Amino acid sequence: MLKKFEVENFKGFEKNIVLDLSAREYEFNKNIVVNDVVNKAIIYGKNGVGKSSLGIAIFDIVGHLTDKERMPTRYLMNYLNLKSKKQYATFKYTFQFDEDLVIYEYAKRDPNNLIYEKLIINQNVVIDYNFFDENIRLLDDSIIGDLNIELVDNKLSVVKYIYRNTPTNSSEPITKMMKFVDNMLWYRSLSEGNSYCGFSNGGSTLIDKLYETGKIKEFERFLQDNDLNYTLKFVNTNGTHELMAYYEESNKMAPFTSLASTGTMALFLFYIWSISAFEEISFLFIDEFDAFFHYESAETIVLQLNKAKKFQTILTSHNTYLMQNRLTRPDCCYIMTNERITNLFNSTDKEIREAHNLEKMYINGVFNE
Repeated sequence: MLKKFEVENFKGFEKNIVLDLSAREYEFNKNIVVNDVVNKAIIYGKNGVGKSSLGIAIFDIVGHLTDKERMPTRYLMNYLNLKSKKQYATFKYTFQFDEDLVIYEYAKRDPNNLIYEKLIINQNVVIDYNFFDENIRLLDDSIIGDLNIELVDNKLSVVKYIYRNTPTNSSEPITKMMKFVDNMLWYRSLSEGNSYCGFSNGGSTLIDKLYETGKIKEFERFLQDNDLNYTLKFVNTNGTHELMAYYEESNKMAPFTSLASTGTMALFLFYIWSISAFEEISFLFIDEFDAFFHYESAETIVLQLNKAKKFQTILTSHNTYLMQNRLTRPDCCYIMTNERITNLFNSTDKEIREAHNLEKMYINGVFNE
C-alpha cells in the first residue's frame, strides 16, 4: 500500500507537498484502514489547489516503471513548476507491504528523462543511482547480481531494468512494489471524454466491455440502485453490438448512449471499471469522481468502494455531504490547499468523535486549512 507520497517542483507544486496516509486509532469504520494505513481516502479542496495534479503526480511512476497506459498530454505541458528555478522535479513514495517498508525516490527533468533513482528497503539503501554523476552509483549486489548496468541510459529506469532482467521472488519487497505500481489505475470522467492511466493498455469501448462480460442484467440492477430504470438489450447492427434501451409499453427502443445523461454515463464508466478491473488493481485514483453525480449516487459509490478491501482508493471531491463518519473517518478525509494536504484529525485541536458532524464542523471553520 501507498503510505506516503511527496512531490516537489511538479506542475503547480513549487514546494514539497506531502500526502501522509498514516491512520489514527478509531473504533469505527475499521474496514477503510488496513495495517494502520488509510485504505479509502477522500480529498477535498477549492478549485485550483492541485487535486487533479496530485493524481497525475502520483501516477508519474507508471510512466517509467511499467508498460501500461500513460497520459502523455497531461505530462508534456508544464511538467516543471513555472515559478521554480530548479531544473527537475522530485517524487518520493513510501510503500508498506506487510512488515516491509519500501521507499522509492527519483527526480526527472521531464516525463522521459530521469536524473537519479534511490530505493530503500527496510532502512537499507539498495539502489542510489545518479545518471549524471558516476560517484553516486550505489547498487547492492543482492539486487543487481551479475547484471550489466552500463547498458542503461537515463530514459530507462534502473529499478525497472534490474527487475525485468534478474530472477524475481514474489515475497521480495521490490517485487511487491513493482506489482503494486503495475496495477495502479487512475481515471476520470469528463463531459469532453474519459481518460485513464495505468493497469492496462488500450481497451474496448464501454459497450464492448459490457457485451464481453455478459453482465447486462447486473448493469440494469446497478442503475436501479441509483434510481435509474432501464430495460437493456444488445442489438447486432452491421456487425457491431449496440446497447439499446427498450420500452415494452410502446415496443420502441433507442441507443442507450443517446438517452443517458452525463451522470449516467459516468456511472456506466464506473461500473465497467468495477467489473473489469477491481479484482486485479492495487490502487485506484478517481479524479472528481462525483462531478456529475447526485449526492445519493456519490454515497452509493463510496459505500461500494469501502467494501473493496483488495485495493487502496483515493477520491477527489467537492461534495461535503460525503464528510460523514458513517461513510469515512477524520483520518481518511483530507483537506488540500496550495501548501499542504492534511486530514481532518490533524486539522484541529478538538477531539473528534464518531457522533460529530464533520460536514458541519468543516463549514463552520473548525478545521484549519
